[in-house]
Amino acid sequence: MSVARYLRAAFNARPLGMPLPPNWFGLAAFGLLGVFVSPGFWLLGIGLEVAYLMLLASNPGFRRTVDAETVQPDAAEHRYDATLALLDEAQRARQRAIETRAREVLQLLSRSPLMESHANALEQLVWLNLQLLVAGQALAVVADTAARESGELQKQEDQIDLRLGTAELNDELRRSLEQQKQVIDARQAAHAEGLRRKEHVDAELQRIEQQIALIREQTLLATDEEQIGVALNALTSSFNEASRWLNSQRDLLGVLELNEPQALPRYVLQGQGEKPAHGESLRQ
Repeated sequence: MSVARYLRAAFNARPLGMPLPPNWFGLAAFGLLGVFVSPGFWLLGIGLEVAYLMLLASNPGFRRTVDAETVQPDAAEHRYDATLALLDEAQRARQRAIETRAREVLQLLSRSPLMESHANALEQLVWLNLQLLVAGQALAVVADTAARESGELQKQEDQIDLRLGTAELNDELRRSLEQQKQVIDARQAAHAEGLRRKEHVDAELQRIEQQIALIREQTLLATDEEQIGVALNALTSSFNEASRWLNSQRDLLGVLELNEPQALPRYVLQGQGEKPAHGESLRQ
């Protein structure tokens, strides 16, 4: 990898949780000092900037991080494709609709560095929507089973209760019937829990769709970056809340981990049918 790429990465290096690179603030500070105090601060700032960039760009750990980021999107693309392949056609169409709307928002955010710094939260929300669709599809199987077998299970349990109410049962048969009843009760409880969680997943999916639609509308209507920042802060909060719930339900949902940000494939930004040979991040 060329030195120029490491220098560019060092210039825009942003520690976790910071909306803007701290290097930018340093340059702005020396620029203002040069204007209001003494032009000598410009020379001092240039010297410190060159030293900072060379030091960071030559650091082996930083270089490994930059190299890993160039490889990671390829893995992200494979993961995204594998997850998308789990969905049926109707659910894939639903995910494509979310991608299309998010793509419009990301293009609007690219108008300035401040707005673009919020784009990662939107990428994560698209990932979360995909994972919830997979979870909801699995829970739909439980819901269908419950709808189909609930009456039969209740009928079997009523028959067992009638037999248990008779006095001529021996101990072994009574124990067997009681165990059958316990199994039926456990299945009914699992069905009820599955239905409850499916309702929650469906509600989260609706919330994500509405949240992305709202962000798109607010971004179009916003006349300055402060207004857009308010909308995108709401988006980040929405993602964090949904992600926390998702992690708490991981035993049943069986979806991907969201402990680290997941880059979306480049072809998601370009639109369906324009997938490149190698995965790239959604944003350059």
